[in-house]
Amino acid sequence: MTATRILIGPFERRVFAEGLKTLLEDETGYTVATLPEGADLARHLSAETPTVLILEARPGLDPAALQPTSPAVAVILVSSEGADVQIALRQLDPARLRSAIALAEQSAHPKMIALSADRPSQPPCIIPQFRHAGRSAVAPVIDWLDAAFAAALDRLAAARGRADSGFGGDLAMLRHGLVGEARITEEELDRRFEAMAAAPLWQQRLFRTFALAPEELRLLAIAAAPDLDRRYGQVIGLLQNDYAQPRPHASTLARMLAPDLIGADIEALLGSRRLMARFRMIRPHGENPDAGLCVTPALLELMRGERVRRGRDWQLDSAALPADPDLTDRISALYAAVPGPVMLVAPGAPDGAAAVAAAHLALGRPVLRYRAVALDGLPPASVAPAVIDIAIRARLHDAALMIEDVDTLDPRSRMALMAVDLDGLTDGLILVGALSGPGAAVPVAVAAPDAPLRAARWRAAARDHGLSITDGAARALSAKLNYPLADIDAVARLAAGRSRAGAPDPAEQLLSEAARYVSRAHAPRTVRRPPCLYRWSDIVLPPSIEATVRAIPRHVLDGPRVLDEWGYGTRLSYGRGIGALFSGPSGTGKTMTAQIIARELGVDLMQVELSRCVSKYIGETEKNIDACFEAAEAASALLLFDEADAMFGKRTEIKDAHDRHANVEVAYLLQRIEAYQGLVILTTNLKSNIDKAFLRRLRFVLDYPMPGPEERAAIWDRAIPPGAPCAPDLDVSFLARRLELSGGSIQSIAVNAAFAAAAEDAAIGLHHVVEATRAELRKMGMLTAERALPEVPRPDAPLIEARIQ
Repeated sequence: MTATRILIGPFERRVFAEGLKTLLEDETGYTVATLPEGADLARHLSAETPTVLILEARPGLDPAALQPTSPAVAVILVSSEGADVQIALRQLDPARLRSAIALAEQSAHPKMIALSADRPSQPPCIIPQFRHAGRSAVAPVIDWLDAAFAAALDRLAAARGRADSGFGGDLAMLRHGLVGEARITEEELDRRFEAMAAAPLWQQRLFRTFALAPEELRLLAIAAAPDLDRRYGQVIGLLQNDYAQPRPHASTLARMLAPDLIGADIEALLGSRRLMARFRMIRPHGENPDAGLCVTPALLELMRGERVRRGRDWQLDSAALPADPDLTDRISALYAAVPGPVMLVAPGAPDGAAAVAAAHLALGRPVLRYRAVALDGLPPASVAPAVIDIAIRARLHDAALMIEDVDTLDPRSRMALMAVDLDGLTDGLILVGALSGPGAAVPVAVAAPDAPLRAARWRAAARDHGLSITDGAARALSAKLNYPLADIDAVARLAAGRSRAGAPDPAEQLLSEAARYVSRAHAPRTVRRPPCLYRWSDIVLPPSIEATVRAIPRHVLDGPRVLDEWGYGTRLSYGRGIGALFSGPSGTGKTMTAQIIARELGVDLMQVELSRCVSKYIGETEKNIDACFEAAEAASALLLFDEADAMFGKRTEIKDAHDRHANVEVAYLLQRIEAYQGLVILTTNLKSNIDKAFLRRLRFVLDYPMPGPEERAAIWDRAIPPGAPCAPDLDVSFLARRLELSGGSIQSIAVNAAFAAAAEDAAIGLHHVVEATRAELRKMGMLTAERALPEVPRPDAPLIEARIQ
């Protein structure tokens, strides 16, 4: 019989959907999953397998649009209005919800049930915290174990025939602690076992999943007994005549099952080809084979009623951001063609693991993600048990098993992983980074998400964490921040935290600031992240240059529309990235412009440290350069190569090995810029030294001229901040007219003049500026201009108290 799936559709607040999932999964024993925003509801409304869709009844929703088209499907509409999902599920009666699910299963025709119109008349059901079944799950197991161990103690007492020794006292005390004075008959023992076997915990999870026989169920319960209750360890020690052995051996299990069984029968069963034996559900405890037997941790958690959803090396994904529809369709067709297929996600696939997991969740299939690095260094004999244990966890959650980063394993561990027999255990196996796999392995290509999908993910992440952004803001974020799914969720979580802490900024600004914080994790030692302090109002450029520079951020923000929606992406022979070269004399604002563009876009600026990139060892420079590009792509940062002619110089005729390797570095840079997907800016004082092949790959090439008189006057005006104390005689207009200085030199003069004034505790006067100008001209070697400067007499300096603002 195919189990009924319960799919909880997108709710305005995802935490409410997670609360419903927690409320239902342990109580019913069904397969329960949450669907992300953008899930293909039409697919689920026409499913052929028994499915119950729990959807949100929102204002203005037309129920006719959600009518199921398959007799195997039922829809339940639930309102989350007024529900305090942080603490409790208020105004929702769990018993009434379960009754609606049962009603949905009774008849074979499409059904729609509404729980939003009529509130329950009894007081609201308040759950102090989201918790699982706990004692209710383990109670039937404890009841049968009490009776089974009491009966075993009765048989032991009858066999020894005396009750006056210390042994007899221990036996009577333990038996009384189990069942009191009650006499355990075979009929009572069978009744308690039937009650345990009929519990949803066992019936829905173990019987359906592993096809266990009754004697196997008894074995599992007895092997788990010492971990369920410490009393059973004392009983087992007494039965084995060794109080230091609280875990059962094969001979003890045999006596507990039937008087005519021996330990060899149990060992033969545990070594058979049945699923319980193949998957080592009962295994030796620890490294010592004489320490007794126990059950696999996942089964023990199930018996205790626990729902562990993550461990040190694994996590169960039950919710995700919107999935790629094309990838979802291909995976759905794959499951329809091959039951439990093995899917291979190629190494280096962009966001491959998270994208495939999101597609599974869109189909209502949870995914258990396991990091293969946990297998590295294990002896080959230990790899199979570790993989089988994690596969059992996945099977108990009706989840596909995803093993990530297989390509990072050492060869021995990888071979041992591929040799593990998981036939019949996994409901879909996904090997990320593997190029081959067991059985019918099918490669799955994961393409980079297009612009609408990226925008939908940003919008869904913001909504899931209580933030509201417009469609335009989501498109802008997706254009400039090409983040993987995990980083998008982390950004939204950090932004929501700042919002709850009282930050008054708009949601889009909070997300941009949080994105810069997340990007720090991607910065390698070969780059530095200077602060972007400048704005457009701080720089002075000729109108034609400024117009072109201002177009660069627009190319980034409008890229998805032009390249994806309008189809121009197929016309670009050198990739989708944006490259710009700023050339001109030192101090004309090239690096300053790069900082302004980064600030305008709200992204990080990663400036390449040439001293840390260039290496004397062959091949190391290319590796360091690649690390810079990869970090900038991962962080969606602006990558800046200052003084780029040092690395992007012209290739020369090969005369020795040094020339050959220098040319290799330049050729590699050409390839890497061509493949780069982000924004990269090169600055140089010597454009003629740049290899011409780079110019063809750059979208913008700008020549920064020295500023003219009008530009210099504007730069002088901006060089002294409005809050600085200025003397009445401070008029630098004649300096702007007479001296052809760059903006960097003017700013340096203004800073040095300010320090000279501060040393005298006086306002900044003309004589301070002129003296600083003389020093700057001497530094630049402009001695004739320095001698031509007029002498400015030092006035009776007004003290700082007399400063004129």
